[in-house]
Amino acid sequence: MTDSRRDPSPPADTRPGAHRRGVAGLVGRVRRPATDDASPATDNAVQDDLTGPLSRRRMHQAIDKALTHLRDGGEPSAVLLVEVDTQEGSGERMLGIAAGRLAASLRPEDLVGHYGDDLFVVVARDVTDEAAAHKVAARLTRTLERPLDADDDEEAVHVRIGLSMVQADDPSVGEVVARADAAMYAERDRASREARDYAKAYTERNKVNRDAGGGAVTSSDASREALVEAAFDRSSIVDFDVCYQPIADLRGGSIAAIEASLRWEHADLGAIDPEEFLPVAEQRGQMVTLGHWMIEKACAQTSRWPATRDGRPMRTCLRVSPSQVTEPGFLDSILSALALGGASGQQLALALAQDALDAASPELLERIADARIALLLDHRAADPPAASDVANLPVAMLRLGRCFTASDPAGALRRAAELGRSLELPVVAQSVETREHLRAVLGAGLSLGQGRLFARPQGAAAIEELVRRERPFAGLLAPAPVKLGVADDAREPVIELGAPAVP
Repeated sequence: MTDSRRDPSPPADTRPGAHRRGVAGLVGRVRRPATDDASPATDNAVQDDLTGPLSRRRMHQAIDKALTHLRDGGEPSAVLLVEVDTQEGSGERMLGIAAGRLAASLRPEDLVGHYGDDLFVVVARDVTDEAAAHKVAARLTRTLERPLDADDDEEAVHVRIGLSMVQADDPSVGEVVARADAAMYAERDRASREARDYAKAYTERNKVNRDAGGGAVTSSDASREALVEAAFDRSSIVDFDVCYQPIADLRGGSIAAIEASLRWEHADLGAIDPEEFLPVAEQRGQMVTLGHWMIEKACAQTSRWPATRDGRPMRTCLRVSPSQVTEPGFLDSILSALALGGASGQQLALALAQDALDAASPELLERIADARIALLLDHRAADPPAASDVANLPVAMLRLGRCFTASDPAGALRRAAELGRSLELPVVAQSVETREHLRAVLGAGLSLGQGRLFARPQGAAAIEELVRRERPFAGLLAPAPVKLGVADDAREPVIELGAPAVP
């Protein structure tokens, strides 16, 4: 925990935490575009490099001006401390990239300086209140947590921001910066403490319930939802991973395609289901950043899958959201990632729910078709859609995510199979968890299935091994063993015939 009374003025800081930051002075300035260089009288006139000579005086002057401006009746300003944690050994160039992004995202009247090894300080002028300051912090977080790239090695960063509004009665610059510093560390420690406390209580409640013969505490517990939100706000891309799950061809037991999805294993809360954190990512405006990172990872992996049984390239399926399909450059980033890995559009499928499909422009859908990327409609209702609702959609496949929650699962599956046959559309039954589920899917006549019965979401290496096996799910599809015997009172042993292999 950093001492909240620290004054940044001394040339070195010997208090706790100084070993992490190095020199506690404000080092240099971000190099602004040439258009800013032409105004030497403005606050952002100093053009020292990020890691250049000390420039504490300029930062102090900027905060002093913000104080004077406020005391003279002007709008408030905010001071933000931005901590950028890059992977070990990333070097000064990565901090330079981060600094460039900071500079590009700020207004000409704002100022940013380097405060130590991994810390920047931003003076945002004329920020009306703390809510507006939090919006600035959110924008900076989104900007910095996009994947960075140095020497062709992908790099991700984790950003923490503490902010302080400049107050008219602040006695010094040091007080303003120290308050922002204290806010940053207080938030981090509070989130970590709450997560640990919740995880402990969550475990204890589960134990009590099980000892009493009940089930585990459900993940819909309101307190867990709040903890997931708090944990997400303090997470970064490096906390997530991409995992893969096969879609099984039920006609022969092979793998028809592989879906990529995000996985989040939290130190205190354990495995957090995508259904829990993806809505939070949407609310926080982080879905585009997470989605772009997953697209790059999954497209790179696509070219590494072994070919299908009939020699065709294995297809990777990516689930995308409305915010992603409306982002400028969405398809261009996908095509670039595919090309970089030596893959083509026909090795990719995009899974869209109806809201994402509605958000996609006709031009985007046309370009997706031109790139030979397949579209999969993710239907999230318990009952299958009507044929009239699907007939004119530009989709090549339909997936049912909640048929087993319908009042009549077998009937819902049969109607889905009839829909697929009438539209000549392959239908995937998702959430196949048990053999009873599989029997219902096969009984309905569906040819594609996905769920933990076949394989749980796993890392790429494990799925590669599964793809290399010929018909890895044939055993699940084989008929049950047939028992031949004589009368019950006979002493001859019953003979069990093994199930024949699926052709």
